[in-house]
Amino acid sequence: MELRENNLKAQVIDLALAEVPFLRSLGWRQRARLARQATTRRYPAGAVIVREGDTGMTVYVVLSGAVDMAGRRAERGACFGAADVIHDRPRGETVVAVEPTECVLLAKWDFTALLVSEPWVALSLLAYATRDTA
Repeated sequence: MELRENNLKAQVIDLALAEVPFLRSLGWRQRARLARQATTRRYPAGAVIVREGDTGMTVYVVLSGAVDMAGRRAERGACFGAADVIHDRPRGETVVAVEPTECVLLAKWDFTALLVSEPWVALSLLAYATRDTA
């Protein structure tokens, strides 16, 4: 029964990862690998998910609910923390759950391993991150 639940959870995570713009182009094998490595965590409304200045060790994807990122509301499929993980820098902003929220958490070492093994994902992330600054 537990194996079935784990497989179902990995499928839900896989679908959420497919909604992240810079991960959309991943093949199903790469996404499935990330989904198996990921975990999820629930946050009540008002909970601080990440605090500005904290060490960035995790990439987050909103699975359900909504968060406030520096005054911007973000919902399912929103990703935060990737740039902090890549640049090995402290969190640039505080992210707060504005309603009960569940997030997918990708550990820094798993996310970095993906970027090393699939360099085009890093290029996709770079294009996504700089889309409004060019």
